[in-house]
Amino acid sequence: MNDLALVLYHKQSTSARLRFARFGDSIVAARLAAPAGDGVLPHPGTLTARATDRLGLPAGALQIDTEFEADILSPDGTLTVRLAHFTDIDPPFDAVASADGRFVSITEMRGIPDTERDVLRLVYEHVIG
Repeated sequence: MNDLALVLYHKQSTSARLRFARFGDSIVAARLAAPAGDGVLPHPGTLTARATDRLGLPAGALQIDTEFEADILSPDGTLTVRLAHFTDIDPPFDAVASADGRFVSITEMRGIPDTERDVLRLVYEHVIG
């Protein structure tokens, strides 16, 4: 099965400080199971809608990065990871905290699965350049 997952980040426009939303021991903010059989993934907009609902944010608070896509192996098969960033100037700390998450830098990512850490490295390189 090739499921779809979403990773969220915030890049400060004035300082370029990069923070990731972390939820427990995972960087996955939302996940969708792909329909069986046809190999077509759902549109990532569905993931952003699910994530904004989970965080209690208004529509438009997240924007998909259309240039990023990565695959990781999971116990259930392949997981296609998409990326979205918060559109506000400041990170929505309270919204992420209300979903049992927190914002962290890449150096604070101890304890996540190795496969997620590998994807996080790709995300970091993509965002920072």
